[in-house]
Amino acid sequence: MTRAHGNVSRRWWQRKPLTPDQALGWLELRHLFIGQCLVLALHLLWMPIWLALPALLAALWRFQQLRARVPRAGILLRLAAVCLVAAGLFLEYGQMLRLEAMIGLLVGIYLLKLLETDSLRDGRVVCGLGFVVLASAFLHDQGPVMAAAAILAAGWLIGGLVLIAGARRSGEALRETCWLMGLSLPLMLGLFVLFPRLPPLWNVPQLEEATTGLTDSVSPGDIAALGRSDELAFRARFDGALPAASERYWRVYTLSLFDGVRWSRASPDRLQSALGGPASRYAVRGRGVDGGSPRHRYELLLEPDPRPWRPSLGAPLSSDQEARYLVDGTLEGMSSLNTRALLKLSSSGQPPLAAPQWMQRLDLLLPEDGNLRARAFARDLMHQAGGDPQGFLRLLFQHFHRQPYHYTLTPPRLEGMNRVDDFLFDSLQGYCTHYASTTVFLARAAGIPARMVAGYLGGEAQGGAASGERELSIRQYDAHAWVEVFHGGRWHRFDPTAAVAPERIAQGALSLQGQPGFMADAGLRAFTLNNSMLRDLRRQWERFEYRWQRSVVGFRLEQQRSLWQRMFGEFRWEWLVWGVLGLLACVVLVGAVLVLWSGREVTTHAGVRAYRRLAKRLERSGLGPGPGEAPGSHLRRVARLQPENVKELLQLSEVVEQWIYNDDAQEGASHAGGSSSRSMRRQWSALCRKLS
Repeated sequence: MTRAHGNVSRRWWQRKPLTPDQALGWLELRHLFIGQCLVLALHLLWMPIWLALPALLAALWRFQQLRARVPRAGILLRLAAVCLVAAGLFLEYGQMLRLEAMIGLLVGIYLLKLLETDSLRDGRVVCGLGFVVLASAFLHDQGPVMAAAAILAAGWLIGGLVLIAGARRSGEALRETCWLMGLSLPLMLGLFVLFPRLPPLWNVPQLEEATTGLTDSVSPGDIAALGRSDELAFRARFDGALPAASERYWRVYTLSLFDGVRWSRASPDRLQSALGGPASRYAVRGRGVDGGSPRHRYELLLEPDPRPWRPSLGAPLSSDQEARYLVDGTLEGMSSLNTRALLKLSSSGQPPLAAPQWMQRLDLLLPEDGNLRARAFARDLMHQAGGDPQGFLRLLFQHFHRQPYHYTLTPPRLEGMNRVDDFLFDSLQGYCTHYASTTVFLARAAGIPARMVAGYLGGEAQGGAASGERELSIRQYDAHAWVEVFHGGRWHRFDPTAAVAPERIAQGALSLQGQPGFMADAGLRAFTLNNSMLRDLRRQWERFEYRWQRSVVGFRLEQQRSLWQRMFGEFRWEWLVWGVLGLLACVVLVGAVLVLWSGREVTTHAGVRAYRRLAKRLERSGLGPGPGEAPGSHLRRVARLQPENVKELLQLSEVVEQWIYNDDAQEGASHAGGSSSRSMRRQWSALCRKLS
């Protein structure tokens, strides 16, 4: 960099635009491109990786345009680029009306916007569009990592606006950005606490589809496939101590219908259509049902799911939200979940008590033909038990335990209409659904009402013993199926898996480590299970993540109301409104003060203030400045009138002109951390002392 006539000669990447209509410089363009990369990174885990290609090509074209090597991108080129991105998204998703495709198109337009970003005004538009694209990333995930990355990207975009507003260097833009974000922090926290959470508007839907593979129609082998996945199904936090692992039967679906191949649930609508009667005969809508004293009280953090199922530890008894309590002992929400949600529940921990006659008859139904050997085996077993259902179940348990049955995640494939016979007498290998479905079939064949229940068993405790392990993470590999048998006037739980794999019941699904296929799709998480330090770190992180979801993402109207009641003893809507209005009034007041203070600073440059103090002294001697007379001209005129001080006055005139008017000196002062400015102050003060 060389100086010429007091100005700085810069290369093309060092040029600084000065007016809103002036072309973007290298510094601003580079900043905008990095900002695009940061915002794009928030989407890439969920969006097609090829979306990075338009960003790179647009940036390359724009930088070559800045170097005058390519012309400005014309309208046809820009339209063609947008059409190519749209066509790629259509091929990726099959349609453009899916939310993922629309977000992808928004991201693509944001990236291609760089092609027509020429002026500082265009740069502001890119930053504004960047905030919109950044906000859409929370449709993918609302976890702490996403929040931290979004704050970083938002800070970078604010820095871009600061640069465009006139910051001379990146360091100056960084300081102003930190200052602005620091100022906004109290406002953000205040709005977080005070802003009313109106449920239809506050819920941010997530694009993530159902994280559970558990369905309301199961055939042997289906749940075994879930053992490959460690995807989170839901989390639970207990008011008291955790129940034992062997008691954590999370009930999701009750499967009563069997067509010879698959087990499916008898939904309330299906039952009402077949049996008639009022809808309340099959499902009760409300916040609770009669069913005895609750044994467990807990809070669930549910993952997004298009189905309305809600897990419960045994039969559900009450909830803090309106739900449907089905007569078969399962719980349904009033709608599907498009975002994570909290639900407080109490439950019995045991099978439901209700067993009307029609339900007992329903749970005796079997296909008219097929599995003849199993039917004969069931009759023979019942004969040995003397017609006692408990004796029948005991003999069946001993049969599974003593014969060479094997528990495996990779059982041989069963086909045809005699699958119970094939498993019971030929393959002898299966997963929990094999044993549960075979047990239900045999019990019904012996004249005992029975049904299969699909859900989860176990869950991984979070945190350490010192902090009290009261939280569980239930994952897909915890999926399980068991049996409910009716005898003695009530339903009883019977788990035949305990006969062949008791460790699965007592220790949970993690006891299956080493089995082929277990957590095969888990990736790095499977590696952490064998390392104590990594396992503890993972658990601490998941505990923190649970706290985040519960306290930040799950901070809804109920939590807001509870916070106000703890702080002020009661909650009133008018207090919330006045709180928001008061906060906004404070923001306006602080903004007004900052604007006035900023304006005062512009009109009182340090050099101007120093000159004004000297001018007042000279006025007392009748040597004040004339109307419209510049500081340097004034001091040189006084020098001609005071020959004894001519040297000091001429030096003062040079210093004040350098101080006030020379932008390069200002820039150098800023770059040097203000050392040149301080030197001018010291030089001015020394000359003023000599003059006095």
